[in-house]
Amino acid sequence: MKRPKLLAVFCAIAISIACARPNLAESDETTGSAKSEVSASSSDKSTARGKRPRIGLALGGGGARGAAHVGVLKVLAEEGVPIDIIAGTSIGSVVGGLYSAGVPISTMSQEFEDGKMMKEFTPLAPVFRILLAPVIFTPRLFGYEPYDGLYKGVQFRTYVNKLVTKPDHEIEHLPTRFAAVCTNVVDGESVRISQGNLGVALQASTAVPGLRKPVQIGDNLYCDGGLICNVPVNHVREMGADFVIAVDIDERLNPTELKKFRVPGSVSKQALRIQLAHSDKPLCKEADVVIHPNTDGITLISRKAIDGRRGYQSGVEAARQAMPEIKRKLAALGVELVADNKSSQAQ
Repeated sequence: MKRPKLLAVFCAIAISIACARPNLAESDETTGSAKSEVSASSSDKSTARGKRPRIGLALGGGGARGAAHVGVLKVLAEEGVPIDIIAGTSIGSVVGGLYSAGVPISTMSQEFEDGKMMKEFTPLAPVFRILLAPVIFTPRLFGYEPYDGLYKGVQFRTYVNKLVTKPDHEIEHLPTRFAAVCTNVVDGESVRISQGNLGVALQASTAVPGLRKPVQIGDNLYCDGGLICNVPVNHVREMGADFVIAVDIDERLNPTELKKFRVPGSVSKQALRIQLAHSDKPLCKEADVVIHPNTDGITLISRKAIDGRRGYQSGVEAARQAMPEIKRKLAALGVELVADNKSSQAQ
């Protein structure tokens, strides 16, 4: 059965609103427990790792297309590319955070293929949440004023924390240095959360305005990092990376026939592609290598197994195509790779 047109239109509009950087303000509500946020204008202290250049990974946002990130990580692990630093935006923060915590790639790919990842992201299809709007908004008549959005994201936070088998979910204790990139709704700055509970940080980084409620941490309010920085190359640099590999999972901006814009929701979807393409381009220019899997046609909240498999495979193929460039540039920096097909996390 095809997904209702209303759902596609709503999601395109919600994400388009996010990319337009709206001004949001709400009442007092604390839902997060992450401890520290660092603005994009300041640098983190980095730990020296001998003389080898520190290699960083910038994972972009893109919803269900995040399966492509998993495919890229598999190839990098098999080829023996050492990853010292990871920063991710939205779904990129989810994949990057789980990988940094030691979650096997096979587990993540299965979560996307089963549709479990996106089902937890949106437990009830947005179209049904819209139909239930009168019930959802009734408490406001009695003085309850929650932050704007259809979902709180608490279920998703619990879900990602459960995927991490280690008892310690604090970001600062993860095996690989990691930060979740968010937008501070209070002052409009792009920030990264590099301490505190991993689930809370991922909940904040994936809080798409209009779809998920923003997350309050202290006196600040955070939502999807893609509003300002969809491919966080600059954050990875500021965290101390000498060599940055960026992974852009957005659909490619291709010429489209006029007749296709007569379909409901088509203009909103194209507007989103245009916005993301133009915002991603200058960010990716700052990377040493850019991997751009072909995710065309995979919707942002797809739960289809075929999309999960295709996204994953697209990531594998794109990463393999990029390996000659990665090896050449790393060799110029004195880094020789040793393939590791038996990597436990790559399995």
